[in-house]
Amino acid sequence: MYRSEKKVQALFKDFFHLGTKIHSENKWLRLAGIIPWEKMDEMYGRYFSDYGRPAKDSRLICGLLIVKYIKDLSDEEAIEEFRENPYIQAFCGREYYIPDIQISAGILSERRKRLGKDFFDFLGTEVAKILREQKFIKVKSSRPRKQTLFA
Repeated sequence: MYRSEKKVQALFKDFFHLGTKIHSENKWLRLAGIIPWEKMDEMYGRYFSDYGRPAKDSRLICGLLIVKYIKDLSDEEAIEEFRENPYIQAFCGREYYIPDIQISAGILSERRKRLGKDFFDFLGTEVAKILREQKFIKVKSSRPRKQTLFA
C-alpha cells in the first residue's frame, strides 16, 4: 500500500525544531527545489497495492537513492549520511532534523528489487540530466563508481 505524503508548506521552513537556522543556499536545498518529486511520487506509487501496510514515502526513498549515487556510497553509508546531515534530511523531505531517526539500510535494497525498470529508467535519464546540468555529478570521472546509475 502506498499513500502519497503531499505535504503542506511548513510554517517555519527556515528553522529546525530547536530553532537552528538553515542556510537556504545549501546545495541539497537548491537541488530539492528542482527535482521532479511529484512525477517520481506518481511512478513510485504504481508499484504498491491499495491495501496493507503503507510504504515508505517516495521522497525519502528517492532522495536516499540520489544521495547514494551523488556521493558514491553504499546503502549503509547513505543511511548514515542521512542521519548525520540535516540538509540531506531536508532534501529527503523531512521537516525537522532527527539525528537518531530509525531507518534500515535494507529498505534501499528492497526498493531496488521492487521498483521496476521504468522507474529506474526515469531516474537514470531525467534526474541524472538534472544532476549533470547542476554539476552535482560529473560526466567523466577518473574514479570508478561503486554502482551504476540508481539501479
